[in-house]
Amino acid sequence: MCLSNVFCIDSDGQQEEIMRDVAHMEAHQNGFMLAGLLGEQKFVEGKVKSIDFVDKHTVVLRQP
Repeated sequence: MCLSNVFCIDSDGQQEEIMRDVAHMEAHQNGFMLAGLLGEQKFVEGKVKSIDFVDKHTVVLRQP
């Protein structure tokens, strides 16, 4: 089972972990709804900067 960790980069280039073990990510108008394996949910504004499905299992978002 492959779960991902989601990070956000702000305008200063600082990276912050938003959520670990994300099982589902759904696009909304100005961001994404993240859902964990145990049902926890979090909304984060931003656009996708990069996704690594193979090595690090990470999604990096850029905040507006």
